[in-house]
Amino acid sequence: MTRQEAIKRWAFIASRVFWAEEAISKEWNERLHAAPSMTREEQQQFADEYMTAIATEIVSRTSDEELAAME
Repeated sequence: MTRQEAIKRWAFIASRVFWAEEAISKEWNERLHAAPSMTREEQQQFADEYMTAIATEIVSRTSDEELAAME
């Protein structure tokens, strides 16, 4: 993979993360604002849950063909 191809791939990934975050933001907004008052352990667990929600949103809107092309 060339440097330019890597940039294109990462730009695609970043855009998917941003639109997935937008799609779940209403559901997660209150919890996101509460995160600073959590313990470090709670923040880590929350971050894992949030990243899983973002990934779930991305995969739910990605076709089987697109998923296969990511391999």
